[in-house]
Amino acid sequence: MKQIAELPEIDFASAAYQAAPFAMLAEIATQSKLAHSTRGLEVLDYDLCRNAIIDRRLGTGHPKLMHLLGLPESPALDYKRQSISFHNRGERRRKLRQPLTKLMGPEGSERFRRDIHHILTQVVDAIPDGSVDLIETLCDPTPSAVYCYWVGASTADADFVARTSHTVQQVHNRDPSKTDEIVTAFSALLDYVDARIAARRADLQDDLISDLIRATDAGALSGSDLRNWVVKLAEANTDNSSHQIAIAVIELASRPAIWAQLHRDATLVPAAIREVMRFHPRSISTSREALEDIELEGTHVPKGTPVFANIGAAHWNPAYYPNPDQFDLSRHDQPSHLNFGGGIFSCIGRHAVTIEVEEAITLLAQRFPNLRIDAAEFSHSPMFTSVSRLRAILQP
Repeated sequence: MKQIAELPEIDFASAAYQAAPFAMLAEIATQSKLAHSTRGLEVLDYDLCRNAIIDRRLGTGHPKLMHLLGLPESPALDYKRQSISFHNRGERRRKLRQPLTKLMGPEGSERFRRDIHHILTQVVDAIPDGSVDLIETLCDPTPSAVYCYWVGASTADADFVARTSHTVQQVHNRDPSKTDEIVTAFSALLDYVDARIAARRADLQDDLISDLIRATDAGALSGSDLRNWVVKLAEANTDNSSHQIAIAVIELASRPAIWAQLHRDATLVPAAIREVMRFHPRSISTSREALEDIELEGTHVPKGTPVFANIGAAHWNPAYYPNPDQFDLSRHDQPSHLNFGGGIFSCIGRHAVTIEVEEAITLLAQRFPNLRIDAAEFSHSPMFTSVSRLRAILQP
């Protein structure tokens, strides 16, 4: 049986990866369905990635990540230990997901669409003329304003929510030098959430936080579970949605023919967003840990080994997506993208995030058919695509 060290190696620090990450991953995937890196085992094949995400022999890698970061005893670590990220399959994870699965499933999320559109209209109305920083004026304000809407807060809090979400999401960069900053941000976010829950409990409304409080009062969640979910919505939604909106704007507006199609026919937007998430995924990989000694594709994987379903490689595999380096809106009979995981590890907020991105692109394409990208810069960690710069001229 093959050992992990015998597999092809991926160097995420290489110039080749930073210049063309998905082409590099796809090239390695032609040699082997598995590879290794300094962080662990890399799963490159689409079917193997999909199976790794839901494989019962693989559990969440979050506890080991907290150890790697050296997260000290603190409110941040207490939150992480109690949140869904720490729990593998079983009754506890199922019970934690159940209320949110209903409230934020396809139908539950669609009830937010009209209000998300209204929020986006306000955000876009406030963007000044000329060359603008779309991260500052669109990508960050939109999901943080949506979060404020979910928790019954003033949009004046949106800047705090955006900054804090970006900071706490740095846990996934696996960089211990950021630990103090992460702990401080989590403490501030926990205090903010406690205040929001207390304020809303005194004045229940028809919003998401009120529904979660009602679920808690009905016994579906504990008080701690309620708090952790309201934190998780800020932790995961705002940062990820901001980058996903930015990626979509760049990939679509930099293709004038496609942007013109979206201007003429808004019904094409969902297909365009799916292809963006396939072609240039925000989530490049997702982490797991072997819960026992296992075998994958003839390779011995010892218990405790970090295992990464490499979504970036899977999405650029020509066996599943013909001509994967081509952006193609007509990929109707090809596999679904893996950005949001799957099964009991699927992203709870995936439907709401998709609505945010769809509504952002629909509004921009309708209002600004001649939108032009002035400057755009990506960075690619082993885990995520991030947009570090996005300037555009919004031309009607």
